[in-house]
Amino acid sequence: MKTMKAIKFRCLAILVLSLPLCGCGSGESQGGAADDGSGGSAGTSVLPGLGFVASSFGFFYPADAAAPIDGFDLDGRVSSAETPFPGECPHDDFVGPNDEPGIDYSFLRIIENEDVREDGKYVFGGFREGQLVDGVIGGATKNGSMTILLQVQGLDDPDDDDEVIVQIFASEDSPALGTDNSVLRGATLSVHPDPRFHSGEVQGSVQDGVLTAGPIDLRFPIDIMIVKDELLIHDSWLRIALGDGTFEGTVSGYWDVANIRSIIGKPTTDNGDAANFTIAQFDSAMAEFADSNYDSVSGLCTSFSTMFQFAGLQAFLVSESGSDGTGGSAGSGGDGGVPTVLDQCVNDADQAALQALATPERSGPAIVGDIAADCPIAACGPEVGAVLSDSSEAARNALGDCIATCIAERSGLSTACTGCYGTIAACSTAFCLAPCIEDAGSQECADCALENCIDVNACTGLY
Repeated sequence: MKTMKAIKFRCLAILVLSLPLCGCGSGESQGGAADDGSGGSAGTSVLPGLGFVASSFGFFYPADAAAPIDGFDLDGRVSSAETPFPGECPHDDFVGPNDEPGIDYSFLRIIENEDVREDGKYVFGGFREGQLVDGVIGGATKNGSMTILLQVQGLDDPDDDDEVIVQIFASEDSPALGTDNSVLRGATLSVHPDPRFHSGEVQGSVQDGVLTAGPIDLRFPIDIMIVKDELLIHDSWLRIALGDGTFEGTVSGYWDVANIRSIIGKPTTDNGDAANFTIAQFDSAMAEFADSNYDSVSGLCTSFSTMFQFAGLQAFLVSESGSDGTGGSAGSGGDGGVPTVLDQCVNDADQAALQALATPERSGPAIVGDIAADCPIAACGPEVGAVLSDSSEAARNALGDCIATCIAERSGLSTACTGCYGTIAACSTAFCLAPCIEDAGSQECADCALENCIDVNACTGLY
């Protein structure tokens, strides 16, 4: 006699196999968006293009202080401390990996400052790698204190594309984390409701898999320990390498002294010596090393060129689409599902992979369905068990990511495409066992998946 756990495992396999192929959902209902004229409540819409959530963010620390820095010439000139330009604070620029001069990253001189306190510790040691500021900023990207979202639109070729659009948002949501405290792929996060924390759209280009875009102004609310403020990096440029559902790279821009002072003011004055340096020491260093936005009255520069390294994982980015009356989301008083990202499997690379899988007897999507049915049991048993005992968002995301990775490895499809299968399987396991356990092909099962999860056909684009 089969145990209930075995039955649930079998049900999951049936769900993964049947839902992507059964035609549930019409494509007109994007995961429960409100129907026109039906009086639904405020809904959300998925932002177009590729979405990412930052999994790490912090100062760029070169392995060797004397090594070239793969940064940007932000001001378009090669600066010299000995012969500064008119209206420029004396400072030396860095050189790039191909010996190109003019690379701007003056805040590195604060990070590497050799001044020491009476106790022998570096005055600005908290900015060094692995120390206080580095750890706090890194943690903030994971715990919701400073969530960063990246959107890329118009990407036709991830290796070479001469015109894409980039926008960066803050978010009030916290990224989903795994048991190892790492950010999970495929979560749904809302852009910040305050448009002040949305950058403008800027044009970029991709060459050899590296996206470059700018200039762009970045503003994030920060709520870190005793600091509640805003971080503003302006006139920035970013350079990121695009992977399969991932990115990593750097962003360089200008950080105003006044903004830095505002952020570190409480740790240095209202809370003793929490930052390990005083306001007087800070002001002295700023006057010596700031390199941009020269103030002719004071004779000082008022901002720093700085550089951050960051990385991220694919996510679904959504924004509020407005108020729709009183009928509840989905236009019928129900809870509605999550927004559905569209057409993830119709790009040239995934279509080629599907054609390679196809046989004279069976189509590529049908074979992917077979793979999807096997992956939960063959590769994701612990994750399945976690969802059956704990249907939290983190558990669902972990299962969906596991299934998506398994399918991608066995099919050659991108994880953006296989993420549709992973998401529907994980969500259905959590919310649709009851209506689907007896008949995975029933209308009740399909309706449950569409109401609580995603329109998987619209997500893959494989109707």
